[in-house]
Amino acid sequence: MGEHRPVVQTVSVLMGVVVGLTFLFGFGNVLGLALKLGVPVYVAPLVAPAVDLTVVGLLIATRHLAEAGAASDVLRPARRMLLGASVATLALNVTDPLLVGHWGRAAFDAVGPLLLIGWAENRA
Repeated sequence: MGEHRPVVQTVSVLMGVVVGLTFLFGFGNVLGLALKLGVPVYVAPLVAPAVDLTVVGLLIATRHLAEAGAASDVLRPARRMLLGASVATLALNVTDPLLVGHWGRAAFDAVGPLLLIGWAENRA
């Protein structure tokens, strides 16, 4: 395992960068959607971080559990919740452009959340 440590660390750093960039990118998308939907200004900026931090926490937790040798039946509920939170992030990011018929922007806005889904599905 020692000879694989630099690779594991590199992948972990890259995953963290992707998640961080997705978090920042999605924050603006979800904030804009919430404000258009009439969500109170003091609540609107809380939605994206809540969903994204759930994804981050579950990515870290499932990685830790998998590295500790947890059985698949232990990982399954966390992976399901991770996939659900990732899909929620995708939906929140693409809803606004889809509602106004901006298909290209919706595809662009889907990139970050789809990367999160990919990371989630390839973790354990």
